[in-house]
Amino acid sequence: MTSDPAATDPRALDPAADRAPESPRGTPALLACLALAHGLSDGSAGWLLAGLPVRQPLAAVTGMVLLYNGLAFGLQPAFGWLLDRRGKMAGALVGSLLLMAAALGLGGQPWTAVALAGLASGWFHVAAGALSLRATPRRALGPGVFAAPGVLGLALGGWAALRGVDARPLLLPALAGMAVLAWIAARRTRMDQALRQPELALTEAKSAGQANAAEDADDPAGVGPPLLDDHDLLMLLLLSAIALRSAIWTLADIAWQGRGSGLLAIALAAAVGKLAGGWLADKVGWRRWTLGAALAAVPLLVWGGRRLWTLLPGIALLQSSTPVMLAVVARRLPARPALASGLVLGLAILLGGLTARGLPADLAWPRAALPLGIGLLLLLAVGLARATPGATESDSHEIAAGSRGEADQVRCVLDPCNDC
Repeated sequence: MTSDPAATDPRALDPAADRAPESPRGTPALLACLALAHGLSDGSAGWLLAGLPVRQPLAAVTGMVLLYNGLAFGLQPAFGWLLDRRGKMAGALVGSLLLMAAALGLGGQPWTAVALAGLASGWFHVAAGALSLRATPRRALGPGVFAAPGVLGLALGGWAALRGVDARPLLLPALAGMAVLAWIAARRTRMDQALRQPELALTEAKSAGQANAAEDADDPAGVGPPLLDDHDLLMLLLLSAIALRSAIWTLADIAWQGRGSGLLAIALAAAVGKLAGGWLADKVGWRRWTLGAALAAVPLLVWGGRRLWTLLPGIALLQSSTPVMLAVVARRLPARPALASGLVLGLAILLGGLTARGLPADLAWPRAALPLGIGLLLLLAVGLARATPGATESDSHEIAAGSRGEADQVRCVLDPCNDC
């Protein structure tokens, strides 16, 4: 006796299962504001940090850079957790831009300026990352548009500082104006309403109650859950892959320090890769694009990392996975877009940078990219396979959905365009 496909295939029961939810009205304007604001925010931080060695002793500069990295990257998960609880994405975005402007205005107090810049950058990335995820639900396009200008702004800001250009007359009014535009764009899309409590807390409590009941039913002997469940292991795999990718990027950046035009070209390649990667991954499938891009990037970087004409496409392919990884982690944390942004854009990046600087001195670029690249490919293959069990390559919108029941429960709360 043959079974009816409609009885076993959830997409046959739900015609919209293969389609991502429509983006809110005003999404293009919001994404444009997020992209420009990202370039300005990172450009301001780059200008501030790159100008420190000119005015401060080496020991003080080292301390300030460590302070900035700890605040801007290490605290992002905490910022994201708080922001998901409060749901004030537009306010946090505007506040971070104004805080960065305040940091630029404190040129005579470098420690305070660096601390404010680190806090501003950390808050900006979790707020803007969450808004980009909500603006294009179940797609990598929004994160790609948002992420692309950051690295280019950072490089341009550093380049201007090293050449003694005072960029504050340009950056200060630009940050203030962008804060106003970003506020208007975010409010028009009603993103804050989509993420606001107490509805989200109620949904999470209901989901947690159902999960606990299912665990009790599966564990009648009362042994208890394992220390790490499948969800935790998958998150570790994905974040480890992101950290290794960040380590490879950091090594390339260090190797090309002091070559201004080369660094700007590398930053441009990374920006193009992120922008194109989000769009292409949605077209051909997240898993197919991410694995294919990594397979092509590793040999280009390992055997062509000293030549710009092979390094640039390798960097673009390597960075093209950034929007996909952000979208995948966010799909594993459907009620926590800001926390997902903090894990991907903050903690994993910081761990990657520490890994790159902790490698043995004799393992230099580009030879160091080989073991890191092999580890990256293995983690991506296992992580994405576990994140997309049984999914076809074309079904990129169902990737890393986690529990379908949990995703359905939060969909009405998180998606402002969903007609529930």
